[in-house]
This record gives sequence, C-alpha cells and structure tokens, in this order.
Amino acid sequence: MSTAIKSPSVTGRDHRVDFWRGIALAMIFINHIPGNLWENFTSRNFGFSDAAEIFVFLAGFASAYAYGRPFLAGRKLVAAVRAWRRAGVLYLVQITLSMAALGIFSWGALAFGRGDLLQTIGLSSFVQSPVETMIGLATLGHQFGYVNILPMYSVLLLMLPGFLVLARIDLRLMLGASVLLWVVAALFSLDMPAYPLPGGWFFNPFSWQLIFVLGLTCGFRRIRFGEATSYSPWLMGIALAYAFVAFLTIRFSLWSWWGDLGLPVMIAGFDKTYVSLPRLLHLVAILYIFSNPAKTSVFATISRDNLFAMVGRHSLPVFAVGTVLSLFGQVIKFGGEPSLVFDSALILGGLSVQIALARFLDWWTDYNRRLAEPAAVRPVTAASPAIPVAAPVTPRTA
Repeated sequence: MSTAIKSPSVTGRDHRVDFWRGIALAMIFINHIPGNLWENFTSRNFGFSDAAEIFVFLAGFASAYAYGRPFLAGRKLVAAVRAWRRAGVLYLVQITLSMAALGIFSWGALAFGRGDLLQTIGLSSFVQSPVETMIGLATLGHQFGYVNILPMYSVLLLMLPGFLVLARIDLRLMLGASVLLWVVAALFSLDMPAYPLPGGWFFNPFSWQLIFVLGLTCGFRRIRFGEATSYSPWLMGIALAYAFVAFLTIRFSLWSWWGDLGLPVMIAGFDKTYVSLPRLLHLVAILYIFSNPAKTSVFATISRDNLFAMVGRHSLPVFAVGTVLSLFGQVIKFGGEPSLVFDSALILGGLSVQIALARFLDWWTDYNRRLAEPAAVRPVTAASPAIPVAAPVTPRTA
C-alpha cells in the first residue's frame, strides 16, 4: 500500500467541500433554465469548464472519505457494497427524474398549447418510438437533456472499487490507469450506448472518471497530509495565467484562434463528452486557485453553518428537487426573453426551496441524533426495560 494513503491524520469533515458543492448545485440549477438572465453569470461564462466538472471532482473527493478510507482500512466488501448501493439509489433517482421530466413537459404542452415542448430535451424520441425509448430510459441508454449526469455518476461508483484496489497499491498507479482510460476513450470513441439513438452518453463515464479520480486522489492526500495540494508560487502563477487565457477566449469568442493551431480536438478543442484537455486543464487551474486561498480570504475558512455548505451536505436530495424545479422553470420560461424581474423571481424562488430543504434535512439529522444519544448512555435495568431507538442518522458525504 502506498505511503500516501496510510496512517490518516485528517478525519474531520471539510466544510469547504460542502460549500463549493453547494455553489456548484446553485449554478447547475441556474444553467438548467436556458434563457434566464442569470445564466450569464455562472462559471461557464468565464472559462472552459463549468459547474458539472466541479461537482464530479468534489464527488470523488468526498468518496475518499466515504468509501476509500474504510476500503483501505480492510473493510473492502463493506465499502464496495456501500458504493454499489449508492449507485442503485442514483439509478432510482434517475428513473424518477426522467418520469418527472416526461410528465412536466407533457403537462406544459397541454397547459400552454405548446406541442413544440415535446421536441426538446430528447422527448421527440419518446413521441416517435415510445416502446424503444422506454427500454432506453430503463437501461439508462436514453437520457433526457438536463437529466443526464446521475447515470454517469452511478457508473463511476460501480467502477470505484476497481480504482481503490489500484490506490491500495499506489495512488500513482490509480491515477495513471485513469489517464490511460481517458486517452483510450478519446482515441477509440469508447462510450456507453445511447439506445435507441445512435452514439453514446453525453456525460461519457469513461472520460469523466478522470475528473472523479483526480478528486479521489486529492481526498486521499488530504486524509494523509492534511492538504489536498501543496502551494507553489510558480504553479499558482501558471494556474492564474491559464484561467485568464480561458476567460479571454470566452469573453471575446476567440475559438478560431484555438482552431488555427491545427491540433486534434482533444488537445485544442472544448469537447465536453470526452473531456478535452483544455477543459480538464481549466478545471485543474481553478481548483488549484481556490484550494489555496489567502489566509484572509473568505474562502479560507468555511463554517458548518454556511448557507452553501448546508446545501452541499445534502447534495442528492437538493439536486433532485432542483432538477424538478428547473424542469418546471424551462416549461414556464420556454421561448421567453430574458427579464430581470421574472428571471430573478424564478431563480430566487427555486433556490429558496432548495435552501429550505437543506435546512430541514439538517434539522432532521440533528433531531434524530439528539433523540438517540440519551438512549445510548441510559443504563438498562430490570425496572427499566430497553426501548428500541432508531440509530443516529448521519449525513452522507457522497
């Protein structure tokens, strides 16, 4: 086993991870309502990568704690089963969200007399070939637009034990195998089939696994060394310079300049399905910048009570509810022009519901913990028979 991941010295929850996951969830919600004014201010407008890459990286980071630590401590089967069970939960959520998307857009078509709603987000396949499409939905081959990230995440969790076996030998072996799979996926167009349509998944798990494994690697480094990355002035300079170039490219639409380099798409393109190199490097750059904030920065210390940290602690239920709300938002906003008042009300209303859900889940978790703790220390006597009490509920980390 690599010395980089044994004798863990840091075990506490890093609320900065929850904070940035909450930020990513907010941006995903905003971006999933096309045409609203506020989507112009999310991260995708300032560089090559967007909130999805951040979300997957942080999922990998949290998995080092949730599954990697028990796996490397010898509880291999337990950790693997937990990861696969989580993948099963994601499958059920995906099916639920897909049915919700179908129902919401069908309602919109009837309520507003907009049959063209059924020609968006991949619904036309269902209208034309309902039987084949239902098979595709059940097997995750057919994924509606904006409801297509969880299948990729589910596959990554199924792959996770294999990566952890390599990590047990050496972190560099795990990372090297991940890079090799990323290259192979790009060279041979390796992807999951998108039945009944030709092609593959929009979020190709064989490519996106590299982002997940980068997060997993950083998580193990923090467990062992207390920090995910080591600060270096020249690395920070490179990261800032690259992020600035990416910003200029987006801000002034300098795409043709990259195309004029005459390099393959994976090296000089901006493909999201296969995670082209410019996207990957941009993600690494911004992660390095924000993971090494100045000590006086507001990002240096994030408390548990931070609003976005609270949202990030409950990422799956918040994401699911946010997805449903964004689908309603798409139907309501469909074909409309950007409007400061209307778009602000739409976005703030949706975010408020998600924050309220996260606050409730925090309260519910703490309530059950307080309810269980007195029973755990109360002595059991003949005059005071034991009363079964629910086990403490702890928040999931991935």
